[in-house]
Amino acid sequence: MEQAKLYVLILVAVLCLVGAVLIIVGKGDWLISGYNTASAEERAQYNIRRLRLVMAVTMLIVTIAVLLSAFAPNGERWLITITIPTAILTLLFSNTWAKN
Repeated sequence: MEQAKLYVLILVAVLCLVGAVLIIVGKGDWLISGYNTASAEERAQYNIRRLRLVMAVTMLIVTIAVLLSAFAPNGERWLITITIPTAILTLLFSNTWAKN
């Protein structure tokens, strides 16, 4: 793998990890797309602790997928294989389990 591509993937993984930590400690609500622009009434429909958990776990899974894509053989397959089901499950959990 090209050296530059490896560095970019590691940078993306670190940024995802930092985002996950910010979300889980409650300082990264602005990173949750849709929630940060929602009105007060729309925000009241969600259990923010559960939504944070869903988003933080999603970010951690994406971090793992990016690292696998950087270091595993056939890494691009890992990235696609992991992120597509993760995106679907995130949509389901954030709109069901994380709602009040």
